[in-house]
Amino acid sequence: MIIHKFIKNKGLVYLTLEDADDLWCLKRIIEHGDLVSGETTRVIKREGLYSRPDKGERIRVRVTMRVESAKLDSSLERLRISGKIVEMPEDIIAKGSSHSIVAAPNYSLSLQKDRWKDPYLRILKNSVRKSERFILIAIDGREAGIGTVKGTHLQILPTIESGSMGKHYDIKAKPSNLYFDQVAQIILLEYDPSTKIFLAGPGHVKNSFANFLLKLRGDFKENLRLIDGIDVTGEDGIYMILRSPQFKKQIEESKLAQVSNLLEQAIKRISDGDKKVAYTFNEVKEASNLGAVDSVLISDKIFDYGMNDDDLASLLNSVETFHGKSYMIDSSTEISSQVMALGGIVALLRFSPK
Repeated sequence: MIIHKFIKNKGLVYLTLEDADDLWCLKRIIEHGDLVSGETTRVIKREGLYSRPDKGERIRVRVTMRVESAKLDSSLERLRISGKIVEMPEDIIAKGSSHSIVAAPNYSLSLQKDRWKDPYLRILKNSVRKSERFILIAIDGREAGIGTVKGTHLQILPTIESGSMGKHYDIKAKPSNLYFDQVAQIILLEYDPSTKIFLAGPGHVKNSFANFLLKLRGDFKENLRLIDGIDVTGEDGIYMILRSPQFKKQIEESKLAQVSNLLEQAIKRISDGDKKVAYTFNEVKEASNLGAVDSVLISDKIFDYGMNDDDLASLLNSVETFHGKSYMIDSSTEISSQVMALGGIVALLRFSPK
């Protein structure tokens, strides 16, 4: 999340959402009665001699609403904020009408509160984080699998094929520059200076492609890493990179590594019979009410099983009140599947509540 300005004496913050995690942060801090301002669309029907009664013009306007509710959709990619309009161009629509603003990644808005509670201020502060982005390539002379990781979200891109296929394929043959260039162009589209690039795959091809990249862009040198021991390519190779101890060590400060380590601790505590772990919503809620939760992991697939987003937001805010940490895990990762096997939510505890 980008915080453009925070005017403390007015309780007013101007911000831009960057990803699905930011939608969750916003959901958790918005309360009934807050003022939210943002750009939206309205259909305006024009009356006149030649106007069609069933048609209207959709225009973009900026409105200010007094919030009545904020609901996430099932995909977690949009937050619908509903309320009564208190400020809007009067030639468009009268004040007091009901309306909804749909917030999504890259959307900018302002939020104003009569009073900012300390947990809400911490949630807002923690939402401003250094961007974490990785590009993973599993390549050989036949194909290149490409994936991107941001936070805990994994996106698999279409596999690039070299055209060197069939029973007469020579594994020692040098891949064409056209093939390398196709893969490089995808990387350039996804790359920014904070991005780390990880190359893996059998044989010499990953080394040749690394040299190709460095000749193309010398500034890749600081962010380019080779991962050894991966003998598969394509989409399967991407998942092998994610499991690689060498890769995990390289990204040990990232959010993905943090949640992976926390999950490993939780599973170990369960297998050891350690009582300082809770899983399933009701267990974690009971522990949070006692201030026992140190860290909690939630798979976003939990909403596919009827979890109410208001109930979950209330639980996470309870954890925040006692200075606990929460991590929403994207369903694209293997970590999410492991958390779902534990009921969709698992928490490491400071002490046993029993």
